[in-house]
Amino acid sequence: QVDVTAMARLFGYVDVTSSGFIAAVLSIAFNPLFWNVVARWEHKTRALSRVFGSPRAACYCLGAVILMLNCVRSHCFTEAMKSQPKLEGLDCHWAYYLGLAILAVGTLFVVSSFLALGFTGTFLGKH
Repeated sequence: QVDVTAMARLFGYVDVTSSGFIAAVLSIAFNPLFWNVVARWEHKTRALSRVFGSPRAACYCLGAVILMLNCVRSHCFTEAMKSQPKLEGLDCHWAYYLGLAILAVGTLFVVSSFLALGFTGTFLGKH
């Protein structure tokens, strides 16, 4: 037996029928799927490398597309969050600053790994 009362209460806080919510979910799911499918296709066929003249140019173009898609995803997520109801318990200064601290730590992880791998290592991978 599964007790679904906690999930039912959660869905009371989230409007899953909102067009912003649906756009955010689709963009969140699409980005890694696109990245992985195109990267695997390029690995097998080298088609992008031939179109752009070199693997490096193809990697930079694919990376630029991925970064633009990440901007679209972030925008969709932000708009979806704006349209959702707020939990009163989280609408306070400590929750805001805790969120900023978590964002800072996440950004530190992303930037440090990007600096360690470089652009091509991040978007092309080094095997």
